[in-house]
Amino acid sequence: MFSRKIEQNLLEWKNRTGRRPLIIRGARQTGKTTIIRRLGGQFTRLVELNLEKDAVRRLFDEVREIREVVQSIEGLTNQRIVPGETLLFLDEIQNSVSAIKLLRYFYEEMPDLHLIAAGSLLEVRMRKEGWSFPVGRVEFLYLYPVTFEEFLSVLGEEILLQVLRDYSPGRSFPTPLHEKLSNLVADYMIVGGLPQAVADYSLNRSFASVGKYHEALFSSFKEDFAKYSRGPEVECLKRVWDRIPFEIGNRIQYSKIAGSHTASNAISRAFDILHEAMLVERIFPTTQRVLPLVIKPKAAPKALFLDIGLCSYVLHLTRDQVKEKLLDPHYGGALFEEWVGQEMLALDFHNRNPLYFWVREEKGASSELDFLMQVANRLVPVEVKSGSHGSLKSLHQFLHRSGTAFGIRICNRPPQVEDHLLNTPDGSRLRYKLLTIPFYLAFRLPELCVF
Repeated sequence: MFSRKIEQNLLEWKNRTGRRPLIIRGARQTGKTTIIRRLGGQFTRLVELNLEKDAVRRLFDEVREIREVVQSIEGLTNQRIVPGETLLFLDEIQNSVSAIKLLRYFYEEMPDLHLIAAGSLLEVRMRKEGWSFPVGRVEFLYLYPVTFEEFLSVLGEEILLQVLRDYSPGRSFPTPLHEKLSNLVADYMIVGGLPQAVADYSLNRSFASVGKYHEALFSSFKEDFAKYSRGPEVECLKRVWDRIPFEIGNRIQYSKIAGSHTASNAISRAFDILHEAMLVERIFPTTQRVLPLVIKPKAAPKALFLDIGLCSYVLHLTRDQVKEKLLDPHYGGALFEEWVGQEMLALDFHNRNPLYFWVREEKGASSELDFLMQVANRLVPVEVKSGSHGSLKSLHQFLHRSGTAFGIRICNRPPQVEDHLLNTPDGSRLRYKLLTIPFYLAFRLPELCVF
Protein backbone atom coordinates (compact mmCIF):
# COMPACT_ATOMS: atom_id res chain seq x y z
CA MET A 1 0.00 0.00 0.00
CA PHE A 2 1.17 3.55 -0.73
CA SER A 3 2.35 6.11 1.81
CA ARG A 4 0.25 8.99 3.17
CA LYS A 5 1.21 12.53 4.26
CA ILE A 6 0.00 11.87 7.80
CA GLU A 7 2.82 9.35 8.21
CA GLN A 8 5.23 12.26 8.70
CA ASN A 9 3.16 13.25 11.73
CA LEU A 10 3.30 9.69 12.99
CA LEU A 11 7.09 9.63 12.70
CA GLU A 12 7.29 12.95 14.54
CA TRP A 13 5.17 11.45 17.32
CA LYS A 14 7.37 8.33 17.43
CA ASN A 15 10.57 10.34 17.85
CA ARG A 16 9.24 12.98 20.25
CA THR A 17 10.03 12.94 23.95
CA GLY A 18 7.06 13.51 26.22
CA ARG A 19 4.64 12.00 23.72
CA ARG A 20 1.28 10.68 24.90
CA PRO A 21 -0.74 7.67 23.71
CA LEU A 22 -1.98 8.55 20.22
CA ILE A 23 -5.56 8.10 18.98
CA ILE A 24 -6.16 8.01 15.21
CA ARG A 25 -9.68 9.17 14.42
CA GLY A 26 -11.32 8.72 11.04
CA ALA A 27 -14.15 7.07 9.16
CA ARG A 28 -14.15 3.45 8.08
CA GLN A 29 -12.05 2.61 5.00
CA THR A 30 -9.83 5.70 5.24
CA GLY A 31 -6.74 3.60 6.00
CA LYS A 32 -6.19 3.92 9.76
CA THR A 33 -5.09 0.34 10.34
CA THR A 34 -2.82 0.32 7.29
CA ILE A 35 -0.84 3.41 8.25
CA ILE A 36 -0.41 2.18 11.82
CA ARG A 37 0.91 -1.15 10.59
CA ARG A 38 3.30 0.72 8.31
CA LEU A 39 4.50 2.69 11.32
CA GLY A 40 5.04 -0.65 13.06
CA GLY A 41 7.80 -1.31 10.54
CA GLN A 42 9.83 1.38 12.31
CA PHE A 43 9.90 -0.71 15.51
CA THR A 44 11.48 -4.00 16.51
CA ARG A 45 7.99 -5.44 16.79
CA LEU A 46 4.34 -4.48 16.41
CA VAL A 47 1.88 -5.94 18.93
CA GLU A 48 -1.65 -5.54 17.61
CA LEU A 49 -4.87 -6.19 19.55
CA ASN A 50 -8.38 -5.97 18.14
CA LEU A 51 -10.86 -5.04 20.85
CA GLU A 52 -13.79 -6.41 18.87
CA LYS A 53 -12.61 -9.82 20.12
CA ASP A 54 -14.11 -10.92 23.42
CA ALA A 55 -10.88 -12.39 24.83
CA VAL A 56 -8.98 -9.17 24.24
CA ARG A 57 -11.76 -7.01 25.64
CA ARG A 58 -12.01 -9.15 28.79
CA LEU A 59 -8.31 -8.68 29.39
CA PHE A 60 -8.82 -4.95 29.88
CA ASP A 61 -12.01 -5.43 31.86
CA GLU A 62 -10.46 -7.83 34.36
CA VAL A 63 -6.97 -6.38 34.90
CA ARG A 64 -6.40 -2.95 36.47
CA GLU A 65 -2.64 -2.66 37.08
CA ILE A 66 -0.73 -1.52 33.99
CA ARG A 67 2.20 -3.88 34.52
CA GLU A 68 -0.23 -6.77 34.82
CA VAL A 69 -2.06 -5.62 31.69
CA VAL A 70 1.22 -5.65 29.77
CA GLN A 71 2.09 -9.11 31.09
CA SER A 72 -1.35 -10.38 30.07
CA ILE A 73 -0.95 -8.92 26.56
CA GLU A 74 2.45 -10.61 26.27
CA GLY A 75 0.91 -13.92 27.29
CA LEU A 76 -2.03 -13.55 24.92
CA THR A 77 0.10 -12.59 21.91
CA ASN A 78 3.29 -14.50 22.78
CA GLN A 79 5.28 -11.32 22.12
CA ARG A 80 7.44 -9.25 24.46
CA ILE A 81 6.55 -5.59 24.95
CA VAL A 82 9.71 -3.54 25.38
CA PRO A 83 9.31 0.25 25.80
CA GLY A 84 11.21 2.07 23.07
CA GLU A 85 11.24 -1.01 20.82
CA THR A 86 7.59 -2.09 20.65
CA LEU A 87 4.57 -0.37 19.12
CA LEU A 88 1.40 -1.44 20.94
CA PHE A 89 -1.64 -0.99 18.70
CA LEU A 90 -5.17 -1.17 20.16
CA ASP A 91 -7.60 -1.37 17.24
CA GLU A 92 -11.36 -0.72 17.53
CA ILE A 93 -10.75 0.72 20.99
CA GLN A 94 -14.29 2.13 21.20
CA ASN A 95 -15.38 -1.40 22.17
CA SER A 96 -13.69 -1.16 25.57
CA VAL A 97 -14.29 1.78 27.89
CA SER A 98 -11.92 0.05 30.32
CA ALA A 99 -9.07 0.20 27.78
CA ILE A 100 -9.79 3.87 27.14
CA LYS A 101 -9.67 4.67 30.86
CA LEU A 102 -6.38 2.79 31.19
CA LEU A 103 -4.69 5.01 28.59
CA ARG A 104 -3.92 7.65 31.22
CA TYR A 105 -2.07 5.07 33.31
CA PHE A 106 -0.07 3.89 30.32
CA TYR A 107 1.00 7.53 29.92
CA GLU A 108 1.80 8.01 33.61
CA GLU A 109 3.41 4.65 34.42
CA MET A 110 4.98 3.61 31.10
CA PRO A 111 5.77 6.90 29.31
CA ASP A 112 8.42 5.29 27.08
CA LEU A 113 5.97 2.78 25.59
CA HIS A 114 4.67 3.74 22.14
CA LEU A 115 0.91 3.15 22.30
CA ILE A 116 -1.44 3.96 19.47
CA ALA A 117 -5.17 3.31 19.18
CA ALA A 118 -7.83 3.63 16.49
CA GLY A 119 -11.52 3.07 15.96
CA SER A 120 -14.16 4.01 13.41
CA LEU A 121 -17.01 4.56 15.86
CA LEU A 122 -15.25 6.49 18.62
CA GLU A 123 -17.41 9.61 18.47
CA VAL A 124 -20.61 7.58 18.08
CA ARG A 125 -19.91 5.50 21.19
CA MET A 126 -18.76 8.54 23.17
CA ARG A 127 -22.01 10.37 22.45
CA LYS A 128 -24.19 7.35 23.08
CA GLU A 129 -22.55 6.15 26.31
CA GLY A 130 -21.33 9.45 27.76
CA TRP A 131 -17.63 8.71 28.24
CA SER A 132 -14.58 10.65 27.06
CA PHE A 133 -10.83 10.27 26.69
CA PRO A 134 -8.63 11.17 29.68
CA VAL A 135 -7.96 14.90 29.32
CA GLY A 136 -4.29 15.79 28.82
CA ARG A 137 -3.23 12.13 28.78
CA VAL A 138 -3.74 11.34 25.09
CA GLU A 139 -3.29 13.13 21.77
CA PHE A 140 -5.12 12.83 18.46
CA LEU A 141 -4.59 12.76 14.71
CA TYR A 142 -7.42 12.84 12.16
CA LEU A 143 -7.30 10.80 8.97
CA TYR A 144 -9.36 11.74 5.91
CA PRO A 145 -9.61 10.22 2.43
CA VAL A 146 -6.62 10.43 0.09
CA THR A 147 -6.22 14.01 -1.18
CA PHE A 148 -5.59 14.99 -4.78
CA GLU A 149 -1.97 15.70 -3.87
CA GLU A 150 -1.58 12.15 -2.55
CA PHE A 151 -3.48 10.79 -5.57
CA LEU A 152 -0.93 12.34 -7.95
CA SER A 153 1.88 10.82 -5.91
CA VAL A 154 0.30 7.35 -6.03
CA LEU A 155 0.01 7.64 -9.83
CA GLY A 156 3.70 8.47 -10.05
CA GLU A 157 3.19 12.08 -11.16
CA GLU A 158 5.99 13.36 -8.93
CA ILE A 159 7.37 15.90 -11.41
CA LEU A 160 3.94 17.39 -12.03
CA LEU A 161 3.32 17.41 -8.29
CA GLN A 162 6.55 19.33 -7.72
CA VAL A 163 5.40 21.93 -10.25
CA LEU A 164 2.28 22.47 -8.14
CA ARG A 165 4.25 22.66 -4.91
CA ASP A 166 6.63 25.22 -6.43
CA TYR A 167 3.93 27.44 -7.94
CA SER A 168 3.60 30.96 -6.53
CA PRO A 169 0.71 33.37 -7.23
CA GLY A 170 1.26 35.74 -10.11
CA ARG A 171 3.31 33.37 -12.22
CA SER A 172 1.92 32.09 -15.50
CA PHE A 173 0.93 28.45 -15.74
CA PRO A 174 1.50 26.44 -18.97
CA THR A 175 -1.72 25.51 -20.76
CA PRO A 176 -0.62 21.92 -21.55
CA LEU A 177 0.00 21.28 -17.85
CA HIS A 178 -3.36 22.80 -16.95
CA GLU A 179 -5.10 20.52 -19.46
CA LYS A 180 -3.33 17.42 -18.16
CA LEU A 181 -4.18 18.33 -14.57
CA SER A 182 -7.82 19.00 -15.50
CA ASN A 183 -8.00 15.46 -16.89
CA LEU A 184 -6.47 14.11 -13.69
CA VAL A 185 -9.04 16.11 -11.68
CA ALA A 186 -11.80 14.34 -13.60
CA ASP A 187 -10.12 10.99 -12.91
CA TYR A 188 -9.91 11.72 -9.20
CA MET A 189 -13.55 12.77 -9.02
CA ILE A 190 -14.52 9.28 -10.19
CA VAL A 191 -11.90 7.31 -8.24
CA GLY A 192 -12.11 9.41 -5.08
CA GLY A 193 -9.86 9.16 -2.06
CA LEU A 194 -10.72 5.88 -0.35
CA PRO A 195 -7.35 4.09 -0.25
CA GLN A 196 -8.54 0.78 -1.70
CA ALA A 197 -10.13 2.55 -4.68
CA VAL A 198 -6.95 4.57 -5.27
CA ALA A 199 -4.76 1.46 -5.02
CA ASP A 200 -7.05 -0.41 -7.43
CA TYR A 201 -7.00 2.41 -9.96
CA SER A 202 -3.24 2.91 -9.75
CA LEU A 203 -2.79 -0.77 -10.57
CA ASN A 204 -5.50 -1.35 -13.19
CA ARG A 205 -6.45 2.15 -14.45
CA SER A 206 -10.02 0.85 -14.66
CA PHE A 207 -12.99 3.02 -13.67
CA ALA A 208 -15.22 -0.06 -13.99
CA SER A 209 -13.22 -1.88 -11.32
CA VAL A 210 -13.36 1.14 -9.03
CA GLY A 211 -17.11 1.35 -9.61
CA LYS A 212 -17.57 -2.24 -8.40
CA TYR A 213 -15.63 -1.39 -5.24
CA HIS A 214 -17.78 1.70 -4.63
CA GLU A 215 -20.95 -0.35 -5.16
CA ALA A 216 -19.94 -2.93 -2.58
CA LEU A 217 -18.67 -0.33 -0.11
CA PHE A 218 -21.75 1.89 -0.30
CA SER A 219 -23.92 -1.08 0.62
CA SER A 220 -21.57 -2.33 3.34
CA PHE A 221 -21.70 1.04 5.09
CA LYS A 222 -25.48 0.75 5.32
CA GLU A 223 -25.22 -2.81 6.63
CA ASP A 224 -22.95 -1.49 9.40
CA PHE A 225 -25.47 1.09 10.63
CA ALA A 226 -26.84 -1.47 13.09
CA LYS A 227 -23.56 -0.94 14.99
CA TYR A 228 -24.28 2.78 15.21
CA SER A 229 -27.81 2.59 16.53
CA ARG A 230 -30.88 0.38 16.88
CA GLY A 231 -34.46 0.08 15.71
CA PRO A 232 -36.11 2.79 13.61
CA GLU A 233 -33.04 5.03 13.91
CA VAL A 234 -31.13 2.66 11.61
CA GLU A 235 -33.64 3.35 8.84
CA CYS A 236 -33.13 7.09 9.36
CA LEU A 237 -29.38 6.61 9.03
CA LYS A 238 -29.88 4.78 5.74
CA ARG A 239 -32.20 7.51 4.48
CA VAL A 240 -29.70 10.29 5.24
CA TRP A 241 -26.80 8.24 3.81
CA ASP A 242 -28.72 7.68 0.56
CA ARG A 243 -29.81 11.30 0.26
CA ILE A 244 -26.77 13.43 1.13
CA PRO A 245 -24.96 13.03 -2.24
CA PHE A 246 -27.98 14.60 -3.93
CA GLU A 247 -28.00 17.52 -1.49
CA ILE A 248 -24.37 18.68 -1.93
CA GLY A 249 -24.41 22.46 -2.31
CA ASN A 250 -27.92 22.79 -0.85
CA ARG A 251 -29.11 23.79 2.60
CA ILE A 252 -30.19 20.65 4.43
CA GLN A 253 -33.90 20.56 5.20
CA TYR A 254 -34.48 17.68 7.60
CA SER A 255 -38.21 17.71 6.96
CA LYS A 256 -37.60 17.22 3.22
CA ILE A 257 -35.44 14.16 3.86
CA ALA A 258 -37.88 12.85 6.48
CA GLY A 259 -40.89 12.81 4.18
CA SER A 260 -44.38 12.27 5.52
CA HIS A 261 -43.70 9.20 7.69
CA THR A 262 -40.68 10.27 9.74
CA ALA A 263 -40.18 13.13 12.19
CA SER A 264 -37.60 15.69 11.09
CA ASN A 265 -35.89 15.55 14.50
CA ALA A 266 -35.23 11.83 13.92
CA ILE A 267 -33.46 12.73 10.67
CA SER A 268 -31.52 15.43 12.51
CA ARG A 269 -30.34 12.83 15.07
CA ALA A 270 -29.32 10.49 12.26
CA PHE A 271 -27.35 13.32 10.67
CA ASP A 272 -25.62 13.86 14.05
CA ILE A 273 -24.59 10.20 14.22
CA LEU A 274 -23.21 10.11 10.68
CA HIS A 275 -21.34 13.35 11.38
CA GLU A 276 -19.78 11.85 14.50
CA ALA A 277 -18.78 8.77 12.49
CA MET A 278 -17.10 11.17 10.01
CA LEU A 279 -19.21 9.75 7.17
CA VAL A 280 -20.99 13.06 6.63
CA GLU A 281 -19.59 16.50 7.41
CA ARG A 282 -21.59 19.59 8.30
CA ILE A 283 -20.77 22.97 6.81
CA PHE A 284 -22.02 25.52 9.31
CA PRO A 285 -23.76 28.77 8.36
CA THR A 286 -22.45 32.02 9.80
CA THR A 287 -23.26 35.69 9.39
CA GLN A 288 -19.94 36.78 10.87
CA ARG A 289 -17.60 38.99 8.88
CA VAL A 290 -14.81 39.04 11.45
CA LEU A 291 -13.26 36.44 13.71
CA PRO A 292 -14.26 34.48 15.68
CA LEU A 293 -16.75 32.62 13.53
CA VAL A 294 -20.03 31.83 15.25
CA ILE A 295 -22.72 29.49 13.93
CA LYS A 296 -25.98 31.19 13.02
CA PRO A 297 -28.58 29.71 15.41
CA LYS A 298 -31.28 27.47 13.92
CA ALA A 299 -30.02 28.07 10.37
CA ALA A 300 -29.90 25.09 8.02
CA PRO A 301 -26.40 23.71 7.38
CA LYS A 302 -24.93 22.26 4.22
CA ALA A 303 -23.34 18.83 4.03
CA LEU A 304 -20.39 16.98 2.55
CA PHE A 305 -20.29 13.26 1.83
CA LEU A 306 -17.46 11.00 3.01
CA ASP A 307 -15.69 10.90 -0.35
CA ILE A 308 -16.06 12.53 -3.74
CA GLY A 309 -15.54 9.28 -5.64
CA LEU A 310 -18.27 7.55 -3.64
CA CYS A 311 -20.45 10.62 -4.16
CA SER A 312 -19.94 10.48 -7.95
CA TYR A 313 -20.83 6.79 -7.87
CA VAL A 314 -24.13 7.46 -6.07
CA LEU A 315 -24.94 10.20 -8.59
CA HIS A 316 -24.23 7.74 -11.44
CA LEU A 317 -21.67 10.08 -12.99
CA THR A 318 -19.22 8.86 -15.59
CA ARG A 319 -15.78 10.28 -16.10
CA ASP A 320 -16.93 11.97 -19.34
CA GLN A 321 -19.86 13.60 -17.55
CA VAL A 322 -17.55 14.94 -14.86
CA LYS A 323 -15.25 16.36 -17.53
CA GLU A 324 -18.26 18.05 -19.17
CA LYS A 325 -19.16 19.67 -15.85
CA LEU A 326 -15.59 20.92 -15.50
CA LEU A 327 -15.84 22.60 -18.90
CA ASP A 328 -19.43 23.85 -18.60
CA PRO A 329 -19.43 27.54 -17.61
CA HIS A 330 -23.13 27.33 -16.70
CA TYR A 331 -22.83 24.45 -14.22
CA GLY A 332 -23.32 25.80 -10.72
CA GLY A 333 -20.48 23.82 -9.23
CA ALA A 334 -22.22 21.96 -6.37
CA LEU A 335 -20.19 18.80 -6.96
CA PHE A 336 -17.02 20.86 -6.81
CA GLU A 337 -18.00 22.15 -3.37
CA GLU A 338 -17.58 18.52 -2.29
CA TRP A 339 -14.06 18.56 -3.77
CA VAL A 340 -13.04 21.79 -2.05
CA GLY A 341 -14.59 20.83 1.28
CA GLN A 342 -12.85 17.47 1.25
CA GLU A 343 -9.50 19.12 0.53
CA MET A 344 -10.03 21.76 3.25
CA LEU A 345 -10.83 19.15 5.89
CA ALA A 346 -7.60 17.31 5.13
CA LEU A 347 -5.44 20.42 5.63
CA ASP A 348 -5.17 19.77 9.38
CA PHE A 349 -4.35 16.35 10.84
CA HIS A 350 -4.41 17.57 14.45
CA ASN A 351 -7.93 19.00 14.64
CA ARG A 352 -11.32 18.34 13.16
CA ASN A 353 -11.87 21.95 12.23
CA PRO A 354 -15.43 22.91 11.31
CA LEU A 355 -16.18 24.32 7.87
CA TYR A 356 -18.29 27.45 7.45
CA PHE A 357 -20.24 29.16 4.70
CA TRP A 358 -21.38 32.78 4.91
CA VAL A 359 -25.03 33.77 4.63
CA ARG A 360 -26.71 37.13 4.23
CA GLU A 361 -30.42 36.89 4.82
CA GLU A 362 -32.25 40.19 4.66
CA LYS A 363 -35.76 41.08 3.70
CA GLY A 364 -36.04 40.75 -0.07
CA ALA A 365 -32.42 39.61 -0.57
CA SER A 366 -30.10 36.76 0.34
CA SER A 367 -26.58 35.60 -0.45
CA GLU A 368 -24.53 32.48 0.24
CA LEU A 369 -20.77 32.37 -0.02
CA ASP A 370 -19.47 28.82 -0.39
CA PHE A 371 -16.73 28.91 2.25
CA LEU A 372 -15.14 31.19 4.82
CA MET A 373 -11.62 30.11 5.67
CA GLN A 374 -9.47 31.32 8.54
CA VAL A 375 -5.86 31.89 7.53
CA ALA A 376 -3.73 33.06 10.46
CA ASN A 377 -5.73 35.94 11.98
CA ARG A 378 -7.92 36.86 9.02
CA LEU A 379 -10.96 35.56 7.16
CA VAL A 380 -10.68 34.64 3.49
CA PRO A 381 -13.86 34.33 1.39
CA VAL A 382 -13.91 31.43 -1.09
CA GLU A 383 -16.31 31.04 -4.02
CA VAL A 384 -16.45 27.73 -5.93
CA LYS A 385 -17.40 27.62 -9.61
CA SER A 386 -17.10 25.00 -12.34
CA GLY A 387 -15.75 27.45 -14.94
CA SER A 388 -14.48 31.00 -14.81
CA HIS A 389 -17.76 32.46 -16.05
CA GLY A 390 -20.64 33.54 -13.89
CA SER A 391 -21.05 36.32 -11.40
CA LEU A 392 -19.38 36.56 -8.01
CA LYS A 393 -22.30 38.30 -6.33
CA SER A 394 -22.02 36.53 -2.98
CA LEU A 395 -18.27 37.11 -2.87
CA HIS A 396 -18.85 40.79 -3.65
CA GLN A 397 -21.48 41.06 -0.94
CA PHE A 398 -19.05 39.70 1.62
CA LEU A 399 -16.21 41.95 0.45
CA HIS A 400 -18.46 45.02 0.61
CA ARG A 401 -19.82 44.27 4.08
CA SER A 402 -16.52 43.17 5.59
CA GLY A 403 -14.22 45.67 3.91
CA THR A 404 -11.96 42.76 2.94
CA ALA A 405 -9.80 43.43 -0.11
CA PHE A 406 -8.98 39.84 -1.04
CA GLY A 407 -11.05 36.92 -2.28
CA ILE A 408 -10.57 33.49 -3.82
CA ARG A 409 -12.38 31.87 -6.72
CA ILE A 410 -11.79 28.14 -7.19
CA CYS A 411 -12.66 26.93 -10.67
CA ASN A 412 -11.36 25.03 -13.68
CA ARG A 413 -8.96 27.55 -15.14
CA PRO A 414 -5.23 28.24 -14.73
CA PRO A 415 -4.18 30.16 -11.61
CA GLN A 416 -4.30 33.93 -11.92
CA VAL A 417 -4.22 37.08 -9.80
CA GLU A 418 -6.42 40.00 -10.89
CA ASP A 419 -7.05 43.49 -9.58
CA HIS A 420 -10.73 44.42 -9.49
CA LEU A 421 -12.71 47.55 -8.73
CA LEU A 422 -16.03 46.82 -7.04
CA ASN A 423 -18.86 49.36 -7.20
CA THR A 424 -20.64 49.00 -3.87
CA PRO A 425 -24.35 49.65 -3.21
CA ASP A 426 -23.54 52.79 -1.19
CA GLY A 427 -21.82 54.37 -4.18
CA SER A 428 -18.25 53.83 -3.02
CA ARG A 429 -15.62 51.72 -4.73
CA LEU A 430 -13.59 48.90 -3.29
CA ARG A 431 -10.36 47.74 -4.84
CA TYR A 432 -9.65 44.09 -4.22
CA LYS A 433 -7.48 41.26 -5.47
CA LEU A 434 -9.09 38.10 -6.82
CA LEU A 435 -6.96 34.97 -6.70
CA THR A 436 -8.22 32.29 -9.08
CA ILE A 437 -7.13 28.82 -8.01
CA PRO A 438 -7.77 25.70 -10.09
CA PHE A 439 -9.13 22.64 -8.29
CA TYR A 440 -5.77 20.93 -8.51
CA LEU A 441 -4.18 23.61 -6.29
CA ALA A 442 -6.82 23.49 -3.54
CA PHE A 443 -4.44 21.50 -1.32
CA ARG A 444 -2.28 24.64 -1.09
CA LEU A 445 -5.09 27.07 -0.22
CA PRO A 446 -3.66 28.60 3.01
CA GLU A 447 -0.14 29.14 1.70
CA LEU A 448 -1.39 30.78 -1.51
CA CYS A 449 -3.16 33.52 0.49
CA VAL A 450 -0.13 35.82 0.41
CA PHE A 451 -1.97 39.07 -0.35
